[in-house]
Amino acid sequence: MSFNVPIINPSVPFSGYISGGMSQGKMVIIQGQVQLRVKRFAVNLRCSTGDIALHVNPRFDEGQPVVVCNAQQAGAWGSEQRCPAAPLAPGAYFELIINAQALCYQVSVNGQHFLQFLHRLPLHTVQTLEVTGDVTLTCISFAGSLNTPVTVSNPSVPFQVALPKTPSAQPRPITIVGSVHPRANRFHVNLRSSISGNVVLHINPRLREAALVRNTQRHGQWGTEERHCTTMPFGAGQPFQMEIRTQSHGYQVSVNGQHVFDYRHRLPPGEVDQLEIAGDVTLACVQY
Repeated sequence: MSFNVPIINPSVPFSGYISGGMSQGKMVIIQGQVQLRVKRFAVNLRCSTGDIALHVNPRFDEGQPVVVCNAQQAGAWGSEQRCPAAPLAPGAYFELIINAQALCYQVSVNGQHFLQFLHRLPLHTVQTLEVTGDVTLTCISFAGSLNTPVTVSNPSVPFQVALPKTPSAQPRPITIVGSVHPRANRFHVNLRSSISGNVVLHINPRLREAALVRNTQRHGQWGTEERHCTTMPFGAGQPFQMEIRTQSHGYQVSVNGQHVFDYRHRLPPGEVDQLEIAGDVTLACVQY
């Protein structure tokens, strides 16, 4: 199986040919859920020779949960690299991103840097992604390079992802397509900093209040809410498409093709490296 578009709810074990192979800047995005009675599962990047360039292997059957990374060449495993499996727990939903860099693979889990693994085999020889073991997959997607927007289809909520750095100083627009739950109270979209913990932009539709709240949280403290908008663009049970654009003065936000509000920067937008979506909403597609 060759893939360029998201694969929804693939069965496990999964094996898919990476169109064009791996190269610097390419990313594989894996969303799923660790099974409750998990022993272990594995994510492999396999070469055309049959060797494994990257083996990411969460293990829950060795006492303390651990993630083992390794490479296999000519049927022989190399030295193991181990780290705690803290963000990967039985029953937990997760998003795992493998980002191929010149010297190593960078792996993040749920928007947080998790580990890096130095290349032991040539990056250009990697052609296949494999997922095996006690895990359920909801979506696998593939980004061609850092110049190409990442599209994640049907992600689970709450949703959190690391935003890749772009070659230009201007961040790419973020597009969120979804629908509000029929009996929704509220949901939120946050642009966050993983380093400081600050919420640079908080968009919080509150359906029962008929309010569209915007705010910033600095060092755990919320600032002054902004609530004014001409119309409430979100309705219970209604689909929507939201677009967030970063400008020099602030953020421009549109919903269903109509400009809804501007929000002046209270913190530098360069702090933002995470997108978070949670609450009474179902997501069809997120592009960033």
